[in-house]
Amino acid sequence: MTELKGVMALTYSALNPDYSLNENGICQEIDWVLAQGAAGIWPGGYAANWPELTEEQKKQLLRISIEHARGQTYFAAGCHATNTLETIRLVNYAETLGYDCAWISPTLPRKSTDAEIIRHHRMVMENTSMPVAIYDSSPITNYLSPRLIGEIVALSERIVAMKAIIGDIGHIAGLHNGSIDRQVSIFGIESNMLEHLMLGSPGGMGGSEWIPILCALHRAFSAGDMRRAWSLQKTILAQCPLILPRAASQAMGGHAAHSGIGYMKEKFRQISGIDLGSPMPPHEAASADEIVKARADIEALQRAVREVT
Repeated sequence: MTELKGVMALTYSALNPDYSLNENGICQEIDWVLAQGAAGIWPGGYAANWPELTEEQKKQLLRISIEHARGQTYFAAGCHATNTLETIRLVNYAETLGYDCAWISPTLPRKSTDAEIIRHHRMVMENTSMPVAIYDSSPITNYLSPRLIGEIVALSERIVAMKAIIGDIGHIAGLHNGSIDRQVSIFGIESNMLEHLMLGSPGGMGGSEWIPILCALHRAFSAGDMRRAWSLQKTILAQCPLILPRAASQAMGGHAAHSGIGYMKEKFRQISGIDLGSPMPPHEAASADEIVKARADIEALQRAVREVT
């Protein structure tokens, strides 16, 4: 097993015009993030249109991804689903493919009680046998407090890692100080990566378009250059606020101006030159205004990396 440390790439799902999986695009994305310094590939996140893909498409994406770069990096299989039984099937399938771990979350789209979230994770652990990574608060309707995460981690020694998206400093401190009784590798995302690194995290993670600046941030932190690390984190925060717009849109009367997926794919195209296709319907490709914004945002990220290199 490749060591679980460094920057993990949360890859997207490249699609053809007929919305079938684009195998060449999937492989190109993996090659690109690895060339930028990613230390792990995590296909199958929510930004990868995971809820909209069929179970067979999910399995196909997991197979294509690991067969393309087996042995080159750490691989974690996204096994999120609308129900616990599908999650179990995906985890067991990922093990047959040779993944290092399976990445799971509470089910969607309904908001679950704490007891139901515990039941979901318990059933997965009782009916699988490979290492598992958990997700602290997704889908967006579920919030997993540090106390609840501690209860989940206590279910099994096979829970080895966690993706942590919440930016609240009390939540972050709770994860690292007392809520979890044993060592679990906690990976912050682009908006909170430096805070987690300062509290002992072995790395961070983010969508493919973020990998160059996240790797630069990780190098600066590892070298003890906090000025550079903070400069890069501030550049990221200018584009990725701690209160995610998609979270704010869930409030009563809230409005989603865009799904986010088309914009994220456009940002990746701007930085890599690789077209991953439109999102799965009903989500739309980036608008003309979003394309302009994506170009400006990528230029800002690239400029920040050059300035600290």
